[in-house]
Amino acid sequence: MNLPNVISTISTVEQLRINSGFGPNSDSGEAIYIGEHLISEDYLLVYVDIPTNRACAINLDTTAKFPLKLEYNQLLEQINTDQIIVFENNWPRELFLDEENLSPARRKKALKRFEIIRPLVNDLESVLMSGYGEKLFQQVIDESGCSRQSVYDYFYAYLRMGQRINGLAFPVGKNANRVVKQRVIRVKQGRANMTIAKGKVIDDIDIKHFLIAKKSYVKRNGPSILKTYEDMLRKHYFAERIKNSQLEIEQTGERFCVTLLPANQRPTYDQFHYWLNKQFQGNIPFRDKTRQNDIENKKNNAGRRGDAYMHVIAPGQVFEVDETPFPEELVSVFDPTRSTKIGKATLYLIIDVFSKLIVGLYITTENPSYNTVKQAIFNAATEKQHLFDELGLNLNAEYWPQMGVAQTYFVDKAEFYNKLSEGPITDLPITVKFSRSGRGDDKPNIEQLFHVFQSHFEGVSPAHQTKSQQDIASQIARKKAALTISELYAIAIVYIFYHNNHRVLKNYPMERDMVRDNVAPIPAQLWAWGLANRPGYLLNLPADELHMKLLEKGTVTVHRHGLYLKEKSLWYNCEWTLSTGLQERKLLSQKNPVLSCRYSRSTVDVIFICTEDGLKMASLDAKSSKFKGLSFAEVKIQQEAERKNVAQLEENALPYKLGMQGFIAATIANAQAEKMPGTMVSLSKIKSNRRVEASINQFEDKNKFIQSIQPFFTDDNSLALSDVDRETTEDTHKSNDAFYEE
Repeated sequence: MNLPNVISTISTVEQLRINSGFGPNSDSGEAIYIGEHLISEDYLLVYVDIPTNRACAINLDTTAKFPLKLEYNQLLEQINTDQIIVFENNWPRELFLDEENLSPARRKKALKRFEIIRPLVNDLESVLMSGYGEKLFQQVIDESGCSRQSVYDYFYAYLRMGQRINGLAFPVGKNANRVVKQRVIRVKQGRANMTIAKGKVIDDIDIKHFLIAKKSYVKRNGPSILKTYEDMLRKHYFAERIKNSQLEIEQTGERFCVTLLPANQRPTYDQFHYWLNKQFQGNIPFRDKTRQNDIENKKNNAGRRGDAYMHVIAPGQVFEVDETPFPEELVSVFDPTRSTKIGKATLYLIIDVFSKLIVGLYITTENPSYNTVKQAIFNAATEKQHLFDELGLNLNAEYWPQMGVAQTYFVDKAEFYNKLSEGPITDLPITVKFSRSGRGDDKPNIEQLFHVFQSHFEGVSPAHQTKSQQDIASQIARKKAALTISELYAIAIVYIFYHNNHRVLKNYPMERDMVRDNVAPIPAQLWAWGLANRPGYLLNLPADELHMKLLEKGTVTVHRHGLYLKEKSLWYNCEWTLSTGLQERKLLSQKNPVLSCRYSRSTVDVIFICTEDGLKMASLDAKSSKFKGLSFAEVKIQQEAERKNVAQLEENALPYKLGMQGFIAATIANAQAEKMPGTMVSLSKIKSNRRVEASINQFEDKNKFIQSIQPFFTDDNSLALSDVDRETTEDTHKSNDAFYEE
């Protein structure tokens, strides 16, 4: 089996993947066929086998039918000629919920249906591609006792929902395509009140109050549901609210005396409890303060079903991304004596969930952030030889050829859940899923891998930090530090060579097809088998394009004299904003335009403005040229130092400023005190006074001039002040008088 040919075939139509949709191009204007099959509605690709040139797809628009058997090459040909268009299916949001977040009823329904069709799912190729599938259907019908139609409906629903167990909790068969009419509620739901009339029709205002109450309930060690409900009534459902006296406040602890609305004008406790139960999909968090908090209990004590990631069936479908402060003390690579300590490094690993193969690696001394996880994703998606050469390592990337961009990344919320990361989430054709806070078991594969890798340092490296409190207090590991980051990279890469190509995964859940093909439970072999038999999930992007799409995101304000990067306090120039007129002076009532931008935190020299015509480069303005060549982190440090310096200079200048202001005020006060009262003089008198003042000034100026040129004259040829013509002075007075008359 020639694996490189398989990969090159996939790259010709990058959008086509398992669980991708395709359908006829409405602009074609003619009937579209793939082989003998008329394509008149949209389909979902559910199976591909490139070596045998086979593909299967199930219809999406009408009642589900048995998947079409298509020739893979003909499907690609129709896509390349634009007769068939490829699209991403709009999956229901509830489809991606974890199993434990489903309501008990929906979870029970999904699992019950899946158990019925499990034999069909386990032998999907035979069911779809050979006549043996009909026998399997009949066998399932006989064993389950279900009707023939039900078994087929469950199987079709499983395929339509991306081969996910949760998809079986949704309507199946004819109901799957039925449009549910919006229900209009005009009377209070539920049985009639047996005592007094109470409760009301829940409207948008009630939902708003419920959401506020829910925030109070979900706090750790928060109030009970009943207490939450009562607080909500007191705050939002009152007829009148009267302020208590100070004595009543001290006695009751209540600021107001509240008169509630009548019982039939406010929600009942049962209505609030029913709504809250739906918000948690039937699993309201149990409030028991004698136990661990809910997160710790689920992480450490709750049982596991053992079928996590059961829907992951191919390489590149899901990558896990995680980091850990690696407990090995390091030294600076720039110190030949190895005495400059730099502490512990942060180790990033990216692992393919299907094959358990390590796809990406990144080691840094930076704190965990979007920038660091971005570098790890970039390393996973590009050829490893470039990384080895940059690190100066004499290693061969033939032992680590695997690379690519996955459809789904399972990441920590801290690194990705912010504005900086909007770029890859929106621009790259990937799905980002966030692990829950404090739940390392959401990413069990990579969490376990960290422990395995660390175990190879324990007892071998004296600089490896142990859990001994005495060793930590004595800083034994830091004193013994000797490895550099480059050497830790080399160790990690050699370990990855071993893990990917030779490590036996003893507990790997081998499938029947793998056993039949004599596949060993080794990550590299599982990866290769998955690419050969279940291709289509990896997305290959050029390194340059990937690097641009992984840039961080920010905003710039457009001013007449440049672009201001608000988050970083830097100025830039852009030819595009100048040519489009965005920098022209605005009216006072108009706000400055705000544009999105991308930047790399490694350098401040250039940023890229996001426009409808693509990214436009902007360069650092002269006002910020002192930061040229620095990274954003270095600029921040320098700006903070400058702010401190300016603040100190202003503090030093303050006494002199106050003294100057005092001198001005004192001089003016003295002048006002010496001023004698008198009548207002005429304008002509003021002009005459000015001429006198001006004559004195002119006389002094000419005297200084004559004194300065005396060395140029002899004793017989000297120049006296009386020899200077005074007509110039008279002309000056006349011109000044004319100016003031105007």
